[in-house]
Amino acid sequence: MTEAMPDTRWFYLCTEDDLAVPNAFVTTRVGAVPLVAQNLKGRVVAFRNVCTHRFAVIHDDPSGCGPLRCPYHGWTFDAEGVPVGLPFNPTDFQLDAEGRRRLALNPASLARCGRLVFVRVATEGPSLEEQLGSGLFARLSALSEDFPRSGEPGETGDGLDDGSGEAWERFEAANLRVALRPGQALRLEALPPPGAAERFARTGNFLPAHTDTERPA
Repeated sequence: MTEAMPDTRWFYLCTEDDLAVPNAFVTTRVGAVPLVAQNLKGRVVAFRNVCTHRFAVIHDDPSGCGPLRCPYHGWTFDAEGVPVGLPFNPTDFQLDAEGRRRLALNPASLARCGRLVFVRVATEGPSLEEQLGSGLFARLSALSEDFPRSGEPGETGDGLDDGSGEAWERFEAANLRVALRPGQALRLEALPPPGAAERFARTGNFLPAHTDTERPA
């Protein structure tokens, strides 16, 4: 991947629940490009995770909750990527509205498959459904809705080898490894995109909306 040829591949990032509250963010890296998805006043957006002023990484943690604020000079950005909070602007930067717009963050792409959130570097290219194929896209979307509750590893079989004899179905989608125990548990293991450190790997365990003991009579 180069700056002239931004990566058009989609990569799984997180679930909608991870970005449900204002200022919640999740980050990753694709090649040399850091990316961030963040909830800004209820709107979930994606950008290159790099300040356009001095090119510092904005959010260094894989996930968290806090303003989209560069640690270098404290610039804060809105949902359009425009810097709206500039300490000492009248004396140090003297940026008017047009100057601020010129320093907006570089956008990235964000797409959803049911409750699953994917990102990519390029702002144009094939849709997520085109990359996955319509059948796989529809199945992932349905599974994300069928298994909405986060579960502890022990609740979902603690991996795929709990000795219960229950069969797990496994398949892959983008950087996502999926393990399904129909009607009982869903496990999502996201591998780091190319060039990303292991700290950007994520594993989630999910349960149906109701377990057998919770289903209404």
